[in-house]
Amino acid sequence: MQRSVWFVAGVVAMALATWMAAWWTVPIVGAAWAFVRREDAAAPLLAGLAAMAAWALLLLISAATANVGAVLRVVGAAMQLGPAALVALTLAFAGLLAASAGALVRAVVGPHGRPD
Repeated sequence: MQRSVWFVAGVVAMALATWMAAWWTVPIVGAAWAFVRREDAAAPLLAGLAAMAAWALLLLISAATANVGAVLRVVGAAMQLGPAALVALTLAFAGLLAASAGALVRAVVGPHGRPD
């Protein structure tokens, strides 16, 4: 139960940080989450999944308010990707940013708050 609450909080934090600042806040939130939840070995993975869910939520909100289909077609054509592949890469980017920052913090700090 506690992991699910942390996951939802992480999704909200990643979405708000991205919306208010920019994409570069994703690794910062992922690193902070892994530091706070350093006893949980799955924290980096959950941070990555939360980032993917947050960006999916932001993409859905954007799709409801703007012509995202046209942007996906134009940018996808420039990158020689289909719209679905572009969305998948976007979500993977967010997930990898958060998970790698969380894994780095966990490797440096260790599970008990002291350097390994």
